[in-house]
Amino acid sequence: MTAAELKERAGRARKGSAQGIQAFYSRPLGWGALIVTSIFLAYGGGGVMFWLHAIYRGEDGPPIPDVWHWLFDSTLGFVGLTPILFFILPAALYAVGRLGIGARLRAGAYVALVGMLFGVVAGPGPLLHGALVGRESFLGRTAVDIFGRDPEVAARNAEAIANTPLSSVIAQLVVGIPVYAAFALLALVTVRALARRSAG
Repeated sequence: MTAAELKERAGRARKGSAQGIQAFYSRPLGWGALIVTSIFLAYGGGGVMFWLHAIYRGEDGPPIPDVWHWLFDSTLGFVGLTPILFFILPAALYAVGRLGIGARLRAGAYVALVGMLFGVVAGPGPLLHGALVGRESFLGRTAVDIFGRDPEVAARNAEAIANTPLSSVIAQLVVGIPVYAAFALLALVTVRALARRSAG
């Protein structure tokens, strides 16, 4: 294949991607799917991942009450990852549409692909959390100032076993991908129910 042919194919792919994104968000349903899915993944999936890292694995973080810690982390995830999900949703729908499978299988493939792509993107999350929202970071100290220091959480953090960054990322990927796929399914069911209600 020549360089000119490669350039032409790349141009067609870019044009097709832009058209796919435009088509997905040309209706209010597309924007609704983005917001609903992002809420489910950030707050639902984020809640499971918070339990995994902060409580089960005892990874370091600001010593604030657990509910506020989950809400704080999930809101940061919602703000930071919604722009990426903006591209993931139409890309997953496009990829599944090219499989030529039935509607039910398409729905399953769609949520699995969304969960996998979102899980991979969120894989480095524990590293970013430590750098941006860790106990000694600016945001970590600010969180303590805003939400208050919880002595029980501080004691739990002090007794926690140190985890390597690699093990944190692996745990995020292994647990995160199926968890995010499950919440993507819940989001899809919710979006479809809202669409039926608005149509009726």
